[in-house]
Amino acid sequence: MAIKDLYKEVEDKKKNEVEDDVVTMSAEEFCDEHRNLIKVLRSGDKKMLEAEAKKQEAELAEYEDEEEEEEDED
Repeated sequence: MAIKDLYKEVEDKKKNEVEDDVVTMSAEEFCDEHRNLIKVLRSGDKKMLEAEAKKQEAELAEYEDEEEEEEDED
């Protein structure tokens, strides 16, 4: 195998790797999430703002729990 082919193979593999500390979501999920956040932030009453804050807090807690578990494993 030529060096350039080996280099290309390594680079292709690197492109497909996902880092542990990276959160991915589809573009559709990303847009939906941000449309909702913009709507709530611009026109939400106290109840809507509190509900969104709780939702965001729960999502964050999921990732923080995962981080803590990973740190405990090390």
